[in-house]
Amino acid sequence: MTAATASQDGVRELLLLRTFVAVLGERATPAWWRTQFLTEVGLRSMTRVFPRTAASAALSSVSIAAREEHDRRIGLGERYHLFRLPANLERGIALLMSEEAFVIQTARLVSKGTAELISELTAMTHGRKETAEGPVKVGSTISLAKPLTVEILAAHYQHSFETSRRAFPYFGDLKEQQ
Repeated sequence: MTAATASQDGVRELLLLRTFVAVLGERATPAWWRTQFLTEVGLRSMTRVFPRTAASAALSSVSIAAREEHDRRIGLGERYHLFRLPANLERGIALLMSEEAFVIQTARLVSKGTAELISELTAMTHGRKETAEGPVKVGSTISLAKPLTVEILAAHYQHSFETSRRAFPYFGDLKEQQ
């Protein structure tokens, strides 16, 4: 899943992880971002305004808040994170967000409790443990190609939500390593 050749399954996993983190970020105590779009009430409200695209509009809105929070903590320029990916991955995510399966999946996730969501997020880690806090570089942009990318990101976020200690995993460009 390089920035040039992202598999649809890899993009789908990134979208699922983004959705988990967005939902849990709203529910965290204290909340990671001050939105309520990915709650049952929030989705119902979005459906009134965006009848056919409520789920994607809700995730897009939360993603903007999450992107700003991550950018503030990580910084801008030659860095990517779950809410700011290379353009081809963002396009792939946008396409998947228009599918009916995404709408159904989002409604299913929103209806679950926090503990159940963290449990499902833990399953995405495949047993990997990460304990870093704050901004943490997890690889170069080329690392987005590796199958373990979602697993690594999921482990960082899972630990964050379980311990209430925020981690902001990101990928730095090759130039940044020199």
